[in-house]
Amino acid sequence: MRKGRDGSLIKHWFGAYKDKNGKRLCKALETPILGHPPSSLSLREQGDDLFEQSRREAEVELDGFRIAARRKGRAIHLTEELIEEKTGRAIEYVKLEELPAKWRAIGRESQPTDARLKWCDMVFRRFAEALPCKYLHEVTPEQTSCYIDGLRKDHARSTVSGTVQLLRSAFARLLPVGMASPFEGRINRRGADSGDDIIHRRPLTVDELVTLFETARLDSFVYPLAVCAALTGLRIGDVCQLTWQSVDFRAGVIAIRTSKTGKGVEIPIFRPLREVLESALVLRVDDCPFVWPEAAKMYKTNRQGIVYRGKALFARALAKPVKGGGVKSAISDKPAVERVKLAEVIDCVTATVSERFKGAKRARILDTVRRYANGQSYRRIEVETGRKRGQTSEDLQDAERVTGLRIRHGELVASGRAVKALIGTTRQAREGGKGSLAASILGWHSLRGTWATLALSAGVPVETVRLVTGHSTANTVLKFYFNPQREHLRAVLGDKLPDVLTGVKAGMPTKHRRVQVKKIADQIMKLSKDERAWLMTLIGGAA
Repeated sequence: MRKGRDGSLIKHWFGAYKDKNGKRLCKALETPILGHPPSSLSLREQGDDLFEQSRREAEVELDGFRIAARRKGRAIHLTEELIEEKTGRAIEYVKLEELPAKWRAIGRESQPTDARLKWCDMVFRRFAEALPCKYLHEVTPEQTSCYIDGLRKDHARSTVSGTVQLLRSAFARLLPVGMASPFEGRINRRGADSGDDIIHRRPLTVDELVTLFETARLDSFVYPLAVCAALTGLRIGDVCQLTWQSVDFRAGVIAIRTSKTGKGVEIPIFRPLREVLESALVLRVDDCPFVWPEAAKMYKTNRQGIVYRGKALFARALAKPVKGGGVKSAISDKPAVERVKLAEVIDCVTATVSERFKGAKRARILDTVRRYANGQSYRRIEVETGRKRGQTSEDLQDAERVTGLRIRHGELVASGRAVKALIGTTRQAREGGKGSLAASILGWHSLRGTWATLALSAGVPVETVRLVTGHSTANTVLKFYFNPQREHLRAVLGDKLPDVLTGVKAGMPTKHRRVQVKKIADQIMKLSKDERAWLMTLIGGAA
């Protein structure tokens, strides 16, 4: 601290340091002196709290001058000065732990969703924890290669690709100018065909689509979403957030700009879609822009809930029943179809679990069963024991398996299995058999693939399909969405190929048409004699 010529204390700090040659220098700092300093103006004594805080801030500023003095004249310092002179910006060295905050602070034309930002935070945090570096510029290509190879062991290719793309973008934007990114210059690993391990959503056949609609009709929430997704090929997010401004009844089209790519598409409104739209119009609430307000709200606040409703719909409609009519109970002679009250059979369940399991696993399952019998939820068990909810579900499944009783809450379907158990049938294990890497093959996005597959199979030009789906290239549609199954190929080839190849007599309807004709014939047989006579008159035949 220094005094002026008039003897008064100068209101800012001074700092002394030595340059690289050992010369002592004194610098006036910008940090002001706050609070009440000691009466002797000696730094060996302490002032009040505010004064000591300003002293610490002055020390930090002085450290900056010390570092600059040590680096001055070296090649890296000259390079930084040149870059700063050319760009007008000071060189900033970002720490790995600062990646989430720095990434969020980058300017963007459109703000990502909260879920996307949380995923980015998680990726950056795991990357920082895995590497022994402190700053971005210290990360080497070898370290990034080892990290990516570790990801490939436990994650699907799409997850690894998204992680690498995010980290590459972050390093390109946050590294000091002129420094090479450790992610640049990499040769991405490719097999004989880069799409070999891609598991596509399975498109539905016509009969499966009819079954899905019939099942969804029982649920007023999911039925209009299923019809709209199947008849438009839109992503479920665009379906849930469809607005009345995008619906043109007079022109008979839905004109919408997709949320993912921002491309504008126009989709014709066919009769089933018009029916659900007109039903929603009758229930429209004033000043509400969304066609289905409940779905729009749920998609914004609980997106996983929308995903679950779709998986449950596909499970109810398309899951195959259990062979033999259900699981036989080890305690009761009745099939385990209806849920029992766990508190009433707790003694039998604990005795069976104690007999079938041993060690720590037996103790854990017994503890879970007792807590669940006392009315504790999965979340409450997680809070009190630290066990994940997935572990709790697995423990209760083991108890059901050995006892034959259904003790968990959950909706049942005709097969006698809970919906959560049936959802497992909508997933397909990847190569290697790792359950954690199982891919979903039936869900909302299957309807988008169904629309593209049925349209292309019917002879619609791929360029027309691309315009409806909003993709930039036809190759994207063919590679990721056109995935015909055996039934699609059989139906298309049966109609297109000559009879000499298919063995079908000329004029004989296909299987689907025969089913439809049979339904119509059954309905006609139920008509009275007068009604059939009137029907024949309408179609121009004889009574």
